[in-house]
Amino acid sequence: MFFSRLLHRPLLLGLGLIIIGFTFFAFWQEWDGVTLSLKFTDLVTKMSPLILASTFIERAVEILISPWRDTQAAKLAGAVTAIKNRVVDASDPTAVLQLAKNTADLQAANAALDEYRGETQRYAFTVGLVLSFCAAAVGVRALFPFLDGGVFPKTVSMMQQAYFRNYDVLITTALLAGGADGMHAIISSITSFFQKSGNTSN
Repeated sequence: MFFSRLLHRPLLLGLGLIIIGFTFFAFWQEWDGVTLSLKFTDLVTKMSPLILASTFIERAVEILISPWRDTQAAKLAGAVTAIKNRVVDASDPTAVLQLAKNTADLQAANAALDEYRGETQRYAFTVGLVLSFCAAAVGVRALFPFLDGGVFPKTVSMMQQAYFRNYDVLITTALLAGGADGMHAIISSITSFFQKSGNTSN
């Protein structure tokens, strides 16, 4: 019962995990920071693999989902269109009742279409998440290209390297699952920062 309630309170669950993780780090780990470097001129080069992977993943998800989801979606959309195209004769004594029925039918049809689309999005996200994890696991990473020199300093322990790689896979999976638009948004944000700070030549 306690864990069931906790799952419905994501903020409390997140804070609890952070406290546990911080306690573990404070008493059992002595890791120093990892140096990351970024030059404006290298931004697109280092981000291109992620953009390419996210674009491929989006297309792959569409190919995998469309064949078994689009047909029913088209039927539901057709039902909505058919209801909208119903003609009601204003001179008919039952016109008011027909209009009320059409309104109710249209609401129900739209609700069914929205529910189906939402379910499709959940399926697509699940498939995209799996493909994103596979891409991150085989080496398409978000943070690794920005490591100083592209390798870990000799002072970094093997355990810290392992945790860094795991975190890199996790954050890369989340970024790739967000799609190519999310990657472009990240690049735009970083580009805007450099332009505002006047560091575009570095």
